[in-house]
Amino acid sequence: MAQPAYYGMVSSGSVGPDTALVQIWLNGLPKTKWPCIQALRVDGHFGSDTERAVKYFQIGVGLTADGKVGQRTWDALDEAYAAQHGEGEIYPGYIIKRGVSGATVRSIQQKLIRLGMGLAADGHFGSSTETAVKAFQRSRGLTADGKVGKATWAALAAL
Repeated sequence: MAQPAYYGMVSSGSVGPDTALVQIWLNGLPKTKWPCIQALRVDGHFGSDTERAVKYFQIGVGLTADGKVGQRTWDALDEAYAAQHGEGEIYPGYIIKRGVSGATVRSIQQKLIRLGMGLAADGHFGSSTETAVKAFQRSRGLTADGKVGKATWAALAAL
């Protein structure tokens, strides 16, 4: 699976897998180059520590240090992380389920569409996405709970 394309602003108060992915990217930066960025708890909640780390990153790459992850910061974080760890989408460590929105959801939807599932890649995990995930899980012998956890993520990534 390719890294999820930017979906929308991730900033203070944001919650979900996109925020968790930003936290993983920040934690994966080399400390020799980014000594001011302290290790973050990857919990999918964009709080003051994540905002501060984003600002330090933005300063380091010459972006406006507003602490918000817009398109330019998203792309720069993805690029910096990939340069250190290689390309490819990583599991954000966050259960992706009905009600969640964002780039990670759209990426899952795009993968399911390529498998012939009839749904829109709109980035909103609604009933259609849940039904498609359950069908995929059943086809792979996974628990069909309609949630994308580590096992379902790995099965999608393996295709």
